[in-house]
Amino acid sequence: MPLVNRYIKPRKFYLETFGCTANVGDTMKMRAILRNNGHELVEESEADVVIVNTCTVTKRTELNVIKRLKELKDESKEVVVAGCMAAAQPGLVKRILGEDVTLITPRDIGDSYSEEQGLDFDGVVGIIPIAVGCVGECSYCIVKRAKGDLRSYKPEKICEAVKSAVESGAKEIRITAQDCSAYGWEKLGTLKLPELLEMVTSVEGDFKIRVGMMNPFTVIHILAELLEAFDSEKIFKFFHVPVQSGSDKVLREMRRGYKAADFVEIGKSIRKRFEYSTLCTDFIIGFPTETEEDFFSSLNLLEEVKPEKVNITRFSQRPGTEASNLKDLLEREKKRRSRIFSSRYRQIIFEKNKELEGKELPVLITEKGKKGGVIGRDIAYRMIVLKILTGFSGSTGRSPVYNDLPLGATYTVRIREAKSTYLMGEVVV
Repeated sequence: MPLVNRYIKPRKFYLETFGCTANVGDTMKMRAILRNNGHELVEESEADVVIVNTCTVTKRTELNVIKRLKELKDESKEVVVAGCMAAAQPGLVKRILGEDVTLITPRDIGDSYSEEQGLDFDGVVGIIPIAVGCVGECSYCIVKRAKGDLRSYKPEKICEAVKSAVESGAKEIRITAQDCSAYGWEKLGTLKLPELLEMVTSVEGDFKIRVGMMNPFTVIHILAELLEAFDSEKIFKFFHVPVQSGSDKVLREMRRGYKAADFVEIGKSIRKRFEYSTLCTDFIIGFPTETEEDFFSSLNLLEEVKPEKVNITRFSQRPGTEASNLKDLLEREKKRRSRIFSSRYRQIIFEKNKELEGKELPVLITEKGKKGGVIGRDIAYRMIVLKILTGFSGSTGRSPVYNDLPLGATYTVRIREAKSTYLMGEVVV
């Protein structure tokens, strides 16, 4: 990797990450590479070099990254830029930080995967990439420019990474890729995702797998085998299948490679096999050719399928993509549609969550809450917040103090209250 070649003498590094789970996984790989080559990972104030693992999937994210790079430049920090912006927009990065800035692409990080036995991670969550790139040609996507065509990592190396993470204390393993269900597609005779999951779940230890994003046009070809693999008690019944639009016309113009009916069929098959599960999906609101009729097709699809989790993004043009040549919709129109869509989604998920009040479920504790307490996941990967009040502190004696449950432990939890995006629970004694 260029980073190791440049910094031969030990240095102090600080890493920060923008973007998706795959980016977090790449950061973990860089941490492991740096440690294995004698470098020290420290807080930003102590660092000789700051590595920013960037994302540029939307205009908003791009602006956030640019702001951060300018801050680091003003602080006279030595900066290394990794990730999608380094690959897809190197000219932009160089205009901010100069021609001599070190750039590390997702391919550079992926190429060093075989050198690592396991990853460097904190807590009880391990993130393990299984591939880089994808087989799609979406008209709006800049990530393809950054990550290129699909290259699946060797299953033996993935299993070694899982084994290493579990031995280091990981209880939740997130396998990730730009499209997990495309795993192995680029090589004839190579095993596909269902077979990989069977290998990974055969690793000894007490842990659970969360499978990352799977695109409908690749899922549909392996659906029966995939559902069979998901039957393992070691796999969360969580299916992230981004549909993006309910209009077949818009899906064609996005070049997504499937119809809305395919997504409906996938959802029905998942729920028939796993009654208690989470179907997560994504919608892009305001694609340039999206008419009011197309928008209501998306809204109708949301009403029909009623997914348990939805990521909603307003379309933003990305440089160099085919869709960037289309006339964009007015921003106020995109906001209007997004507000309508988000409001209906919140109603749907709140109603679904209300049905769980009073239920008792096994929950794995995976992280500390930002406002106290801990966050756990049930078998469908639903977020459950647990707060055990032990007293009050502060000058007024009114600041609540919560007892943290140990990360990695599993408890029987009673759902006490439903929220629009998560559940509140209490441990059953």
